[in-house]
Amino acid sequence: MRRIWITVGILFLTTCVPAAHAQQTENKISIQRLQSLYQQAIKAPKDTYLQKLITDERTNIRKQIETELKSSLAPSLDSGQADTPDELTKAMDRQRNTVAALTQNLGEQKADLDLLASEEDRFYKNPKAKNEDATKTFRLTQSYPELLAKRALLEERITVLQSLLDLQQNRQNQLVNQQRLQQFGAIIGIGEYAIVIALVLLLEREIRRRLFIQIRDNDRRYRMTKTFTSIVYGIIILWLLGVVYAKNPNIVASLAIVGAGLAIALQDVVKDMVGWLMIVQNGLFSRGHRITVGSVTGEVTDYGLLRTTMLEIGMPRVGESQQVLERTGKILSIPNATFLTQPLTNHSTTSDFVRAEMRLTITYESDWRKAQAICKRILDEETGEHVETDQRQTRKRTHQYFIPHRTSGNQVFFDLVGDGIELTLRFTVPIGDRRPVVSAVTDRILEAFNAERDIDLAYRTSRVVSLPQRGDGAVVS
Repeated sequence: MRRIWITVGILFLTTCVPAAHAQQTENKISIQRLQSLYQQAIKAPKDTYLQKLITDERTNIRKQIETELKSSLAPSLDSGQADTPDELTKAMDRQRNTVAALTQNLGEQKADLDLLASEEDRFYKNPKAKNEDATKTFRLTQSYPELLAKRALLEERITVLQSLLDLQQNRQNQLVNQQRLQQFGAIIGIGEYAIVIALVLLLEREIRRRLFIQIRDNDRRYRMTKTFTSIVYGIIILWLLGVVYAKNPNIVASLAIVGAGLAIALQDVVKDMVGWLMIVQNGLFSRGHRITVGSVTGEVTDYGLLRTTMLEIGMPRVGESQQVLERTGKILSIPNATFLTQPLTNHSTTSDFVRAEMRLTITYESDWRKAQAICKRILDEETGEHVETDQRQTRKRTHQYFIPHRTSGNQVFFDLVGDGIELTLRFTVPIGDRRPVVSAVTDRILEAFNAERDIDLAYRTSRVVSLPQRGDGAVVS
């Protein structure tokens, strides 16, 4: 009973579902003539002419099946090559669907053939079942010739499906190989671009090392090196964008989406770029300027797209002024985003010089006017050229600012202190060179004062006074 229900279900699927192309083909092919030939062949099994007619009829049916199946699968049987990756992907999807449909159809036809074989063994080859009433038992056929005709039709269909399936599987394998070749070709193309970029960068490096190194002027060499490197990198980026856009015209929209995602994921990098734009646009500082950002002081050696490099300046000890800051030899690398939030002090905004002070004290008995003239003359001789350069730079760099008071030139001030007359020397020194200049000025002042008898340096002294005592040792008040 269970076999009967299984048979009914399969028969329903094979006869009522119109989705399969092979079943549509079966409805269009007539087996009446083949059934009639099998009926005659049963009566005359040794008739060779009937066997030839049966073979010819099966050949004719096979051709009809081939024609209609190929017509239904015409788009999939197209052997044209896919040139682009998108076309190849679509062709792969169509080919997989075609192979899956043919495989499913072939399995259904073999299942139907197994059912007919089971029915033949049960009803037509079993002598006890010949007189069984067909109305009491479900059967796919009503006669043995009909069964033979349907079996022949299924066998021919299976043969055609198998040949088509082999053909489509071969084409699928070809598409897989073509896809692999395209992927391998893409890798080769990327490798070629990488090699070209590496060669260009290597050539750029050699030009900088061998050609630009011969420029003696440090500032000019730096500017030309940075300009040349920026031009090379800009050309490489534009060339890559042109190649990518030529091969993928719709890449602009994708780049916009990817760029938005990268801006969120790499927000620190974006802040560094914004900081660099602010430095360049507002001219916050230049290479060689001494700046203080937050609690860090240094001289700018380079500033790039993401970071600014500085030569660290040591912080002063307690009681010392900012004028005694000296280079420590350490290199600081500061993210450009720091300049967006931290206060910035540029010590080189007005000029590359600062006003330094130096104090010395002479005795009250010394000729203080002569001491003033000597100090003024030494300052002018040692720092006169610095004063002129400082004034020239200040006029050039501060013309857009309102500065109500400018102190120019070297000056010597007086003050009365407990030990004598204090002379305060104010003079101009280059930023970072205060100690050498002060040392040279001090040396010349000491030599000049030693040559003068009426000028003595004052120093702290202490005087001991002895009070008279009485005979008993008591102090006389």
